[in-house]
Amino acid sequence: MLTINDISVGILAGGKATRMNNQDKGLVLVNGTPLIENLLEKIAAKTSNIIINANRNIDKYKSYNYPVIKDSLDNFQGPLAGIYSLLKMIKTDYLITLPCDCPNFSWKVIQKMIDEADKSKDVYIAHNGLRSQPVFMLVSKEKVKSLHDYLANGDRKIDIWYQNNNHQYIFFNENSTYFDNINTTEQLNEYNSK
Repeated sequence: MLTINDISVGILAGGKATRMNNQDKGLVLVNGTPLIENLLEKIAAKTSNIIINANRNIDKYKSYNYPVIKDSLDNFQGPLAGIYSLLKMIKTDYLITLPCDCPNFSWKVIQKMIDEADKSKDVYIAHNGLRSQPVFMLVSKEKVKSLHDYLANGDRKIDIWYQNNNHQYIFFNENSTYFDNINTTEQLNEYNSK
């Protein structure tokens, strides 16, 4: 059985956010608070073993007093590049990844993934009963080489990578809003009008 001490929490904030006019999503304000700050508030009470993956505004991210890791690969190659970069740096056996743009996130997601991961698989993926939520991933550090080889081959699709590895879904209620994310300026305006 896993415990929180086996795990580093990696926040993925390294994307281009093309559907949000290339804004740095982690620093976008929702109800006056940057998305990254909202997420950190929900995690920091339970663990200090947090790493941020970012490719822009590095000093701003460092101001939160957690290590900030840039993608090892250039040109914003997607979430797997961020996950690979984080996996290379962690000292723990496992990494849990979270996107920076999930305003309704709860520690319950991490706790459920830890509780249900039995170490029989290398990759655990959150699933809301309707579809997988692959950026909410619990992954073994042993997958570094697999990820490196996949990315080096020019592949980027996260679903194909985990489906080709020893994986298991962790199921959540399909009505859960934990996995809601903000991808567009319209969604951002909607959240800010609540």
